[in-house]
Amino acid sequence: MVNTMSVEMVKYYSDRAKEYEQIYEWRDPDRQEEQDRMGEEMKKALRGRSVLDVGCGTGYWTQRVSTTAERITGVDINETVLDIARSKKYDCPTAFRLMDAYALGFPDRSFTGALASFWLSHIPRETMGPWIEELHRVLEPGAHIFVADNTFIEGVGGKLVTKPGDPNTYKLRTLNDGSQHLIVKNYPTAHELVELFRGHSRGITEKNVFHGRCFWWISYSYSP
Repeated sequence: MVNTMSVEMVKYYSDRAKEYEQIYEWRDPDRQEEQDRMGEEMKKALRGRSVLDVGCGTGYWTQRVSTTAERITGVDINETVLDIARSKKYDCPTAFRLMDAYALGFPDRSFTGALASFWLSHIPRETMGPWIEELHRVLEPGAHIFVADNTFIEGVGGKLVTKPGDPNTYKLRTLNDGSQHLIVKNYPTAHELVELFRGHSRGITEKNVFHGRCFWWISYSYSP
């Protein structure tokens, strides 16, 4: 297995594992409304499908999608978060595997649906295309994909950092134990999302994208 996620990123999510889900408990009514809508759209998009959950983390969104999916296979590069995911109960057959998202250990056309929640923002811009190609490889034509992440909000989630000559942006994150981690955190616009995914699947337009105050998501059927 080739680990294409940086050592710093893996360590960050290992250290953050126990506090990861706190972000979904903020009592901001607007944020909560958008988050709830995202969850409902996610469940609707993946209803009745055999779903690959990429970067499943602690299983927070896996658990919600399990109420409508036929079955789910969650993959993550971090054993610490997978231990938490495995400790939960799900409403459909669900399994978890330690795996690199850039080198998915499944045959072609293994799944009819895919979920990637809060993962794309951590991918360097230069490797987003190769990751999408690898994701599509393990999906049947007509499979439905739901990708979701954060929008940029000034002052939320740490200081935004840029580097000269680097197209990526970064966040300096401080965990509850006081440790700091500089991680890739990109914020694509709605137009960038359409252009990115349209290059790998036909028929994607602005109608496939929701770009709100706190979250964005793109939901589409894979058409090679």
